[in-house]
Amino acid sequence: MDDIPDLVEELPEDFKEISGGSSNNKLEEVGKIPSPPARQIEELEITDEKKKIPITIITGYLGSGKSTLLEMIGKSSKKRLAIILNEFGDSSAIEKAITVKDAEKNESVQEWLDLGNGCLCCTVKDNGVLAIEQLIENSRGKIDYILLETTGVADPAPIAKMFWIDEGLSSNVYIDGVVTVLDAQNILKCLDDVGGHWHRENKHLKVSQSVNADDLTEEEIEDERKKLEEGLTTAHLQIALADTILINKVDTLQDESYDEKIQAIVDKIKGINSSTPIHTTSFGDIDVDKILDLHAFEANTEKLTQSINYMNNSTYHDDRIATVTITFPFFENNEFNKIESFIQYVLWENTANHNPIEIHRIKGILVNRSGNEDFDVRVIQGVRETYDIIEGGRLVDGITQNKLVFIGKNLNYDDLYSELQNYLQK
Repeated sequence: MDDIPDLVEELPEDFKEISGGSSNNKLEEVGKIPSPPARQIEELEITDEKKKIPITIITGYLGSGKSTLLEMIGKSSKKRLAIILNEFGDSSAIEKAITVKDAEKNESVQEWLDLGNGCLCCTVKDNGVLAIEQLIENSRGKIDYILLETTGVADPAPIAKMFWIDEGLSSNVYIDGVVTVLDAQNILKCLDDVGGHWHRENKHLKVSQSVNADDLTEEEIEDERKKLEEGLTTAHLQIALADTILINKVDTLQDESYDEKIQAIVDKIKGINSSTPIHTTSFGDIDVDKILDLHAFEANTEKLTQSINYMNNSTYHDDRIATVTITFPFFENNEFNKIESFIQYVLWENTANHNPIEIHRIKGILVNRSGNEDFDVRVIQGVRETYDIIEGGRLVDGITQNKLVFIGKNLNYDDLYSELQNYLQK
């Protein structure tokens, strides 16, 4: 097997891991954080005085500029940051460095966190989250924000889901959002490694012709799923899960066709995830308010409304992954249970109107109206097969219909709408 390339770009001095000597020597120098206790998260008691710490996941393909963005945030933010570099490792006992930055003193100190196999996306909800929670418990007053940089070849969904699920289990951390960094020079090449042309060239005709699943055997349906999976790149997954997208390194496109190139990238992104704001940057230089404190997974109807309004009620499509939005009238008879049954079906059965689908992200706003002024608002958030429907507070101006946004593979508006109507009419 080929060697895994270096996954993190050169970091500024403040963010470098301590070099030289064995892991044991390093731990003796900086002091080892105690191993997480062998207990369930439910046992952690978080009081009002112990506020939860937000985590922003920073993901992006190799060479996109994630580490440069971290450097920029570290220099410009007034927050006391813990920066976790989440890389793949060959050993089952690799310690990864955590940099804790104190904005008031303008200095950085390092502690060590044992992530087991060195990769959060390969762990079950165990040592990774528990160890970070233990770090916070041992660093009360020193940390008020965590940045987690994933490896360039990682699917961010398992990590996001892990922290999101943890939030409901009396955890002292919560996921704030996923920021995806793209290399303006190379992102289209990354996304076009395989695609519709790949299916056609390999004579995957049933995929390209969207044959109804009723006409296929179970074996053929499974074969079609595998073909779709093979045609999906890591870059697609990183864009699909993003709450904010940065087109970085735009300085490399500075020529007479700059506007045309940027528009091509934006169109490609919208073909995958059209519900997310997109910003252009060079050297990761961006206002931190646009990437931190997003509250993307909270029951915040105003934030969610801003997000889903980026779609302008349109459906964008990529050969492998697409965004579909569905609007329908407010409820009047509390049909929330019907919607939940619908959500469970499409997420867990991976089917809509008898056709195979796979949903990576779902969000939406649902409203039941009783009279002219009495509104019961609910917010839907979901990552892969995990979802939550929670009270959404007041109705934000401009929301006149229920709205659901789906991001995933093989999605079709007619199939999803038809399946939704089946459940609403029950």
